[in-house]
Amino acid sequence: MRTTRLVLAGLIVLPLALVAGTNPVVGGGGPAYSTGETVADPAPGRTAVTGTEFVVIDERGAVGYHETRRDEYWDVDPIRGTSSSVVVSTVTHDPSGVGCSACVVQRIERLNVSTGSRSTLYREVTPGRRDVEWHDVDRLNRTHYVIADIAQNEVRIVDVSTGITVWAWSAYTDLQPSSGGAFGDDWTHLNDVEIVRDGQYVTASLRNQDTVVFINRTSGRVNRTLSLGRDDAHSTLDEQHNPDYIPEANGGPALVVADSNNDRVVEYRFEDGQWTESWVWQDTRLQWPRDADRLPNGHTLVTDTNGNRVVEVDERGGVHWSVSTPIEAYEAERLSTPDESGNGTAADDAGLVSRTAEPETLAERARAAASATFGPRVVNGIVLVTPGWMRLPEFAAAVLSLVSSLSLAGYELSVRGITPSTIRARLRERR
Repeated sequence: MRTTRLVLAGLIVLPLALVAGTNPVVGGGGPAYSTGETVADPAPGRTAVTGTEFVVIDERGAVGYHETRRDEYWDVDPIRGTSSSVVVSTVTHDPSGVGCSACVVQRIERLNVSTGSRSTLYREVTPGRRDVEWHDVDRLNRTHYVIADIAQNEVRIVDVSTGITVWAWSAYTDLQPSSGGAFGDDWTHLNDVEIVRDGQYVTASLRNQDTVVFINRTSGRVNRTLSLGRDDAHSTLDEQHNPDYIPEANGGPALVVADSNNDRVVEYRFEDGQWTESWVWQDTRLQWPRDADRLPNGHTLVTDTNGNRVVEVDERGGVHWSVSTPIEAYEAERLSTPDESGNGTAADDAGLVSRTAEPETLAERARAAASATFGPRVVNGIVLVTPGWMRLPEFAAAVLSLVSSLSLAGYELSVRGITPSTIRARLRERR
């Protein structure tokens, strides 16, 4: 009996102790920014980060701007020709005074991160609580914006000065209902849009179809040859985010993609009528990246959502700097460069070195084993819904400790002769 008790007690304590000693988030990954710290002038290379908060940091983690006025911040783009003005896509949940019991207010806002001044450029009320938020809006000019409308499964160009939609493409016109997610629910999860190829096409990231489509703005139809990926072809893309187009003038055509469920950042180059993998980056910590921007200096800025950090990768695949984030970060944008991968160069022309990583620590091997067993969707889903400090190893350790605790309690009861049948018998006696 003593041996059984010791074994079960060990299974309660040991997993938590092992994880505490190997947790890559606690005490590692570069400096962490503090939501309570604000400095007037962060160092050059300011980076805006979106998520449940909006913050501007430098590579030391020093905070130049921070706010939590909205419930969620999604896309952020610097406005060319300015040093401090950005456009952000924001969401307020369950707002009052809009005549909707379960809805969100979506805004396109212009914000000056030096002065804090802001103005709402456009606003819509959308029914629903989740999976209806605009994850991306792209600025065409002062009055026209491209919106990735998840709720309607469509791409829209809106004149924000009039509120009129001047161009639209609907996924219902080009896709099979059997593709992607549940039809009538979160079917496409359209999470990114971009005007490319001298304005001839709009790219749209259809996360649930594992595809980046190229939509001809004249015909309104998808160009199948140019489109990257295919539904459930997960070796190419697996529920990707924020693909950035690099034009021929910069070594393309190429797409830099946060290949989220494959836990990597990947670049594909279009040549001889097909897309070919031309560069890939990951390290052992990278988990569910949701943004990757090729910077003009050849570095790549990566938002590592479940790795709780923003990281800049150099030409050789090394980490130039890394800042830990206390929020579930969605996108990072370098404010001193054109939006997304503007002026970035394709990997082959820039001489970038690919990097892949094999799990080394106990926590990394546990995560790899779980991904192989249950699939990356399950693993990343667990990490997403758990607290920020709890990643997969912590979750697995907590489950093992809980099961062991229940087993030990059950064992102690059985030793004392307390079983379900004896409990029922005693209850009958009391009646």
